[in-house]
Amino acid sequence: MSISVSNESKLLARHSIIYGIGASVNKVAGFLLLPIYTRYLTTHDYGIKELVGLSTDILGVVLAASISSAFYRFYFEYKEEKERNLVLSSSYIFLGAFGLLFVGLLSMSAPFLAEYVLNSSQLSVFFLIAFASLWFQTLNGIGLNYLRVTMKSLQYVVLSFFRLFLAIGLNIYFIIFMDMGVLGILISTLITSIVVFFILNVPQLFRAGLRFSPVIVKEMLKFGIPMVPSQLGSFIVHVSDRFFIKSYCSIADAGLYALGYRFGGLPGTFVSEPFNQVWQPRRLEVYDQENSEEVFGKIFTYFLVLISFMALGVAVLTRDVLMIMAEKEFWPAYRVVPIIVLANVIFTFNYHFNMGIIIEKKTKYFAYINASNAALNLSLNFLLIPRYGIYGAAFATLISYTYLSLLTYYFSNRFFKIDFEFLRMGKILAAATLIYAFSRQVSLDSLYADIFVKLLIISSFPLMLYFMKFYTSEEKTMISAFMKPDIGVLKLW
Repeated sequence: MSISVSNESKLLARHSIIYGIGASVNKVAGFLLLPIYTRYLTTHDYGIKELVGLSTDILGVVLAASISSAFYRFYFEYKEEKERNLVLSSSYIFLGAFGLLFVGLLSMSAPFLAEYVLNSSQLSVFFLIAFASLWFQTLNGIGLNYLRVTMKSLQYVVLSFFRLFLAIGLNIYFIIFMDMGVLGILISTLITSIVVFFILNVPQLFRAGLRFSPVIVKEMLKFGIPMVPSQLGSFIVHVSDRFFIKSYCSIADAGLYALGYRFGGLPGTFVSEPFNQVWQPRRLEVYDQENSEEVFGKIFTYFLVLISFMALGVAVLTRDVLMIMAEKEFWPAYRVVPIIVLANVIFTFNYHFNMGIIIEKKTKYFAYINASNAALNLSLNFLLIPRYGIYGAAFATLISYTYLSLLTYYFSNRFFKIDFEFLRMGKILAAATLIYAFSRQVSLDSLYADIFVKLLIISSFPLMLYFMKFYTSEEKTMISAFMKPDIGVLKLW
């Protein structure tokens, strides 16, 4: 049986929009709080906040990657609801027990980490609070994965809104009224994680039952453990630059770069993450259909259109947005954003290129790819950051992500060949490049007029594709139908 591009596109559009709302809600908290952070924190404080968070995230990869990376794959191994519930409950129990031991051992290293990362052992309490949050967030990750595989996207959005309002309220209270600075941010994160834990996970465990299968966990670990060095290598590429910047420049420079990186990652947050939350489990259900290679190629083309459009907006508008939202000392962060945007867009290709490796369960290739990429990135950071500062870090990231995606495509293509539409992909990238180059020429005296004109230029992206004869006749028909309220957008729902 074959699968339909139209049906798959509608399914992805419907659920990706919902997940996109959820993802945007979670990130909106950070942007709504940005004026507060930049007023009540210095760039040095912001750097401390980022370095603590990144250090904990690295440890979280070691804790969760083995099970979380295997959850999608093994959930769909079983067809019966009872067996799928066993996968869910076993994941909870194993991660909960192992996580307590792991976090307990980490807590003993808090003074050392504070001295090494933050240049002050007196800040060890920051890491203790972050480690406690890590345990709850790891288990919350299993619960969120379950919502994704069961397509419970509305529950995901409702939970995201709740988490948004709670996080904002707690941050405002601890930062403004209690004047607790970075400590208040960390306490807010811990409280939010605990509350979400009880709302999300307890009902799921109650329904699935507290049952544990050593056989299932053993198979999941066999699949997932090779992913740990892979994920760790990947994460080193994501975060090591900030530690190099801290060492060769300053914590304040690390804070500026982290802020620029946060903007540069927006296309991944608002396009790739919600898209993958639907597509990654879905593609494992349909990959064995007769025309899946062609459908996967077209879906990647549509994905590239969406993320390129978003990337254009971020690359062009970040400077103006920072001038509105942040204090002046944070404005230089915009300079690295275009490079980081491009790097992160290229990185998202990896999630589409890796299909063959996942299907054949050849996860050892992820370890090879990410380990070599981590070595490349560390070398580039060592060579470029001392000489070029945050620009060196940005270009090191771009080179590393390009290497990662190319290597993933090479190995994965040996097991499952996706029919990528390279000519149309080239047209997308050409259109985006031309529009970005043109927008760089705009500089008006009025900040808001400048934003308005740039928005008009960015909005011409779909029209530019039309003049480049990008759209097929079938796609023109689909777009025309989509634009009609009675049979288009509303029909998605």
